[in-house]
Amino acid sequence: MTSILIGTMFFVFLSLSCVDKEIVDDNSKPKPVEKDTENWVYRKNNLTGRGEKFFGIVHYNLPGYNYHRNPDPDGNNETIYKVKTTYCNTIIMDDKFVKPYMNDKILIINNYLRYKIQVYLSNQNLPEGSDKDYYGAQFLKENVNNVNFVYALDDAIDVLINKFKNFDMEYNTIDEIALGGLGNYFTPPAVGNKLYDRIKLKEGDPLVLVDLLGHGRGSTYFFEQNYLKEYGTMPKDPPYNILSDEARANKMIPLLGFSQAYDGTPVYNFDKNGNYTYNNIDFESYKKNWYENVKQIASAYRNSGNLFSLNAYNDFYKYPILSGITVDAIKAGVGDKPVWLYFDGNGYSKPASMSANEYVKIVKCQIYTSIIHGATGVLFWNDTSKAPYVFDALTPMLKELNENVDIFYMNTAETSIVNDLHIMIKENKGEKYIIASNTSKTKSVTINIPNVNKKSLAPLEVYFSGI
Repeated sequence: MTSILIGTMFFVFLSLSCVDKEIVDDNSKPKPVEKDTENWVYRKNNLTGRGEKFFGIVHYNLPGYNYHRNPDPDGNNETIYKVKTTYCNTIIMDDKFVKPYMNDKILIINNYLRYKIQVYLSNQNLPEGSDKDYYGAQFLKENVNNVNFVYALDDAIDVLINKFKNFDMEYNTIDEIALGGLGNYFTPPAVGNKLYDRIKLKEGDPLVLVDLLGHGRGSTYFFEQNYLKEYGTMPKDPPYNILSDEARANKMIPLLGFSQAYDGTPVYNFDKNGNYTYNNIDFESYKKNWYENVKQIASAYRNSGNLFSLNAYNDFYKYPILSGITVDAIKAGVGDKPVWLYFDGNGYSKPASMSANEYVKIVKCQIYTSIIHGATGVLFWNDTSKAPYVFDALTPMLKELNENVDIFYMNTAETSIVNDLHIMIKENKGEKYIIASNTSKTKSVTINIPNVNKKSLAPLEVYFSGI
C-alpha cells in the first residue's frame, strides 16, 4: 500500500483492544504504546516505527462534483474535488470514478465486490422476479465455500489490487450487508466472513469497512433466525403463507413482510393494498429493540471486517440519542473493534423549512454524541441530488474536527451518560478536556463537573472545552 496521508506513513490495520499493545516496525522490533481507552484504527509511522491512532473523517459522494468516466468534461473537476475534500482524510468511491488526483486521500472502494457477487448470482439459474434475493441468499449460504464462488471473489479482489496499486486502498465490501446489501434481503454473515478472509489472504490486514444496516429497527436476518428456531431449516421458496394478507398484498417488494426485530416485532405496517409504513412503537421499546437488534447483528457479522458502521439519517435526525445507543450496541456486538458511524452530510433528512445551519447543529450533536460513546471516526454520506448548501454549511464543523483530533486521541478519564446528557473527560499529561452533548431537542440539561464553568446545556448543544 502507498503512503498518502502523513509524510512517509502507510495505512496498516492492527490488533485493536483495550489492553496494552506492541507495534512491530520493519525490523520486527516491538515498540510499546500506551494503553487504550477506545478501539482505534492505527496508522504506522515509518519514521518512528510506532502505530499512531487515526481518526477517520470520510466523504462518500461530493456534492457539485461531476461523477463520470475519463476524461473530465470541463477540466474543473479536480479543483472541485480538492475543495470538497479539504477537511477529510478518506474518500469512498466507486472504482469506475477514481481519478489519479484522488491519491492524496485514503481510498475506500465501494460497490465493486457487491457487483461481482451479483454477477455471480445472475449466472446460477436461480428464480427471477421481485423475490429473487431470497433465493440468492439461500444459494450463497450453501455455496459460500464453492470453488467457483471463491474464485469469483479472488478475481474481483485481484482486479482492485492491480487497478489501484498506486493508491492507499481499503475496502467497503457490501453496504447495509444485514439489511439488503445485495437487494431486498439480507446477505448471509458467511458471505461477509468469506470476503474478509479472502481480502486478508491477499492483502495482509487492510481496513475492511462493514456497514451493517440502514436503520436499527430490524432485518430479514431476524426473520430467518426466528424461523429456524421453530422449523429447523429454511424452505425452498419464501414462506409467504406465514405473512398477513396485508403484507402479501405488497407486490412491489414482497420480501419486505419478512423484516422483523429480534423479538419478532414487525418492522412495517401494511394496509389492505400492501402500502407500508414503519411500525410505530413506544419510544422506550423502540430504543430497547434498536439496541438489541444492532448488537445481535453486529455480533453475527463481527468476523466480516475490522471497522463497523451503520447509517440511519432519518432516525438520527428524529432521535439524536440513537447515535450514542448505536455505538454502544455495535461495540457490544463486535467487541474490541473500532466504530465509525455514517452521518448526513448534505441534507438528505433535512426538513424543507429548516435552515442549513439549524440542521448542521443537529448533525453536530449526533457526531459528538457518537464520539462520547466511543466512536473513533465519522463518515458522511452526501446526497448528490441536492444542492451543496448543507455540505458547505457543514465545512466549519469538519475543520473543527480536524483541529480537535489530538484531543480525541487522549485517553478517556471518565464517561458519564445520564438520559440526554453525555459527558466525556479526556486527559493526557495534566491536560484535561470536557466533551459534552445534550441530545434533547426541547429541554436543557444541568452539568455539575468540578472546575467546569458551564452549568447547563441548551437543547442539542455541544460543549468542548479545556478544564
